[in-house]
Amino acid sequence: MRNKALIYWVISAVLVCLAHTVAAEEKERTWKGIEQMMTSGEFKAAGLEKLSPEELSKLNQWMMQFIAHDSQQVVKTDVAIQKLQNAPVHRRIAGEFRGWAGDTTFNLDNGEVWRQRLPGRYYAKMVNPEIEITKNLLGFYELKIVESGKKIGVTRVK
Repeated sequence: MRNKALIYWVISAVLVCLAHTVAAEEKERTWKGIEQMMTSGEFKAAGLEKLSPEELSKLNQWMMQFIAHDSQQVVKTDVAIQKLQNAPVHRRIAGEFRGWAGDTTFNLDNGEVWRQRLPGRYYAKMVNPEIEITKNLLGFYELKIVESGKKIGVTRVK
């Protein structure tokens, strides 16, 4: 009888741990579906609001499969995609910007977060300045404040 209780207790503990693990993994998922990846304007312009919930779910499943299995091959072989990857990305720093001072974090309007990776200081006072992110010849990213032309090496954090 004592062994049965112990076995039930162990099984219950394992199930609770599994439930917590699954819940934690769900919170960590970054793919939230195309409807969360696009702005509402982009979603509507693409006509995706016309899809039923089942159709949208199937599209999201297909996209996950494509990203996981086929997208790297397409990127390696498609010249237009390669050009797009090497083109500057234009965004805005969200809110007030006062420059950088060694370990500055840049929060962009699209939710991305970049961190200064090279030493240097630059003082400015701007609100929502436009920036340009490019890859240099060595494959490292640089952030340029469009208005001033000032650049700093950055690394993407989020």
